[in-house]
Amino acid sequence: MPSLPRLARISSVIGSLGAALVLATSASAAPLAACSLQIDDGTTVSSRQVAVGQCVNPSLTTHIHSVTVGSRAGSGSMTAFQSRNCTGNVVRQGQSPMYFNPPVGIGSVRIDSCP
Repeated sequence: MPSLPRLARISSVIGSLGAALVLATSASAAPLAACSLQIDDGTTVSSRQVAVGQCVNPSLTTHIHSVTVGSRAGSGSMTAFQSRNCTGNVVRQGQSPMYFNPPVGIGSVRIDSCP
């Protein structure tokens, strides 16, 4: 029969493994919400999955009416640039959605946050 100190050590190890398993399961149980970017030129709406920090060179670049970034959890924020590759003058920076009246031309969008 194992001694009392040895039983205490075995119980401690089993308890630690159980706690680690619970933490690992809870950390992986809630997947991150997918973040999407939508650009509307009044005729077509372009949509794609994006990540925070990503610079997007959209296919729609002229006569832009609105730009939206977010997920099911809520709206994000972004910076719209005149030029490709998130360079040049900033057209607008801030929370989503962004509406443009009159419509504008954009070259790229940087995703600053997404819930």
